[in-house]
Amino acid sequence: MENRGEKNLIQSIIIDDDRSIGEVLEEVVSRKDTSVEVFADGQDAIEYMKERPVDVVITDLMMPKVGGIEVLNFAKKMNRDALVIIITGHASLETAIEAVKKGAYDYIRKPFRLEEVEIAFSNAVERIRLVRRNKQLIMELKAAYDRLAAEKTCDPPSAKGEPKEEKTAYLNFFSDTLPGFELLQKPEKSRQDVFARLENASHLRKEGFLTEAEFEKLKGYLMKEIST
Repeated sequence: MENRGEKNLIQSIIIDDDRSIGEVLEEVVSRKDTSVEVFADGQDAIEYMKERPVDVVITDLMMPKVGGIEVLNFAKKMNRDALVIIITGHASLETAIEAVKKGAYDYIRKPFRLEEVEIAFSNAVERIRLVRRNKQLIMELKAAYDRLAAEKTCDPPSAKGEPKEEKTAYLNFFSDTLPGFELLQKPEKSRQDVFARLENASHLRKEGFLTEAEFEKLKGYLMKEIST
């Protein structure tokens, strides 16, 4: 049975045909809440990812049989949010551009300082955690809309002359660093607030946290806020 600790682990792998380098990097990036597996062959790493998609990959670019770009492509195929750090001793503008085009998160040239790898890995881990938190917020947001829709459908009409209790909740996307989520009682409707929330929803769509269909559903709900 998977426990919460295992679920929250950042799964990472290191691939370098020089096993000693891989082991040194393992020591550098190992930390709490992060698992690290080391491979000396790109094909072995790919076989591993077939069974267990990973979050962060550190891979040498030039390796026998299967190179870093192929590893990068497969990692992104198995997990589109995977972050891949390319390390190479054959650096050139062309290889750097190719790696970035393929979706590399970072690009480090040999010989490198261990701090470079540590910083790149730490940034990647923080980004993965940020994406996970955002996804959780979006799931909560969707669940909230489902509840709101159910409440609107099930609310009985108010008796004549009796003021209807205001039950409309409002979704707040505002946060210092994340698209936030909060249900608040808000009896007064503000066009400015609605348009601001719509703008934030549009940003979520551009960032990939809302699909086009989800955005349209959210947009329809927000526009009703103005007309009712």
